[in-house]
Amino acid sequence: MTFRCYAHADNTREYIMTSDAKRINSYDSMLVFLCLGLAYFLGSNFTCYAVITLLIVSRIVVKLFMVTEETILVIRDVGVQVKTVYLGGRSSSRFIDRSKISDIIINEAITMMHIRVYLAIIVEGEDKMVVVFQHLLPRLNVLLPAYHGARSIIFNEKDNSDVPLEFS
Repeated sequence: MTFRCYAHADNTREYIMTSDAKRINSYDSMLVFLCLGLAYFLGSNFTCYAVITLLIVSRIVVKLFMVTEETILVIRDVGVQVKTVYLGGRSSSRFIDRSKISDIIINEAITMMHIRVYLAIIVEGEDKMVVVFQHLLPRLNVLLPAYHGARSIIFNEKDNSDVPLEFS
């Protein structure tokens, strides 16, 4: 994963997390071999073609929902925009007005197998936090510059971090 920070002015910062995942990976290769094996063993009949078509279509659907980039754009006195870009080119954005932002936090989620650290925005009047970089889930050393930078812009706090422009 690659993390980039752009300071557009004293009042705007953009933090971009990009996935380095390959578009075609080992699962795609395994799917091709599985389809070839099914065609060889089942022969050329309707069932074989239906199963192969179902496998290929399901893999394409999974690929279309893979996240390639997540962005947080912080603008002083305006708010925060959180954006997600998917492999198929589709993107979704959410804008949070400055007046509705209660806090920006770094939190931990504990599961049976992992402890995940994430950046979240607490929005007034909502039951759920807005999780930033929720699909790519970067490490803490990546989240800290975004956390300090976002808080310095939104809450006019002193930026305590030395923000690197780019690192992996």
